[in-house]
Formats: sequence, C-alpha cells, structure tokens
Amino acid sequence: MSVPLSQMWAVASYVIRQRLAGRTRYPLVLMLEPLFRCNLACAGCGKIQYPAQILKKHLTVEQCLGAVDECGAPVVSIPGGEPLMYPEIGRLVSELVARRSTSISAPTRSSSRRG
Repeated sequence: MSVPLSQMWAVASYVIRQRLAGRTRYPLVLMLEPLFRCNLACAGCGKIQYPAQILKKHLTVEQCLGAVDECGAPVVSIPGGEPLMYPEIGRLVSELVARRSTSISAPTRSSSRRG
C-alpha cells in the first residue's frame, strides 16, 4: 500500500522543521484511543476482562483534540477497541480533517456480532 504524496509531504516537512529546531526526539504518530470497548471478544485480548463501568468510559471530542494539539504529531491513528463504536467518531474525524495538519487513520475490525 503506497503512501499518498500529501501525507509524505506533511511528514517530511514536519521532520525537517523538528531537525531545524534542533530536536532529536519527536512524535510522528499519535495513537489516539478515545474508547476502550470493542465488538469482539478475542481470547488473547485483556480488554474484555475489565469491568463494564471501565469499558463504557470514553474521552470527549475536546479531550481528543487536546491530546492531538499537545502531541503535535503529523499522523493520528485512532485504533481501539473498535473506533467505529465511539459515539462521536464522525465529529472527531470532521474536526481532525478541518485542521488539515494531520493525516488520519482508523484501523477497524469491520465486523459485527450477532447474538
């Protein structure tokens, strides 16, 4: 899978700015986990062992955006749990896209459980 030219440019220019500023260590990717839940129950995953009140907690969009601002990384990945279970995923992605300073990925399990 190739990387889009715009993403390569954003990351390259970010790295150049960091180097010109004399920084040797800086974040490239923010792994933002706004929630802890998942729609699967994989045997090897420790998340399913947490109590329901922990699994129901999630960050607000404002908390997520604050983490993005604080980190400053040019790439934001929204893993999980399952990112599509986050109740405000549409708003979060819209806010991130509006900033145009970050590339966004949201790896998803893309499966549903029928019970």
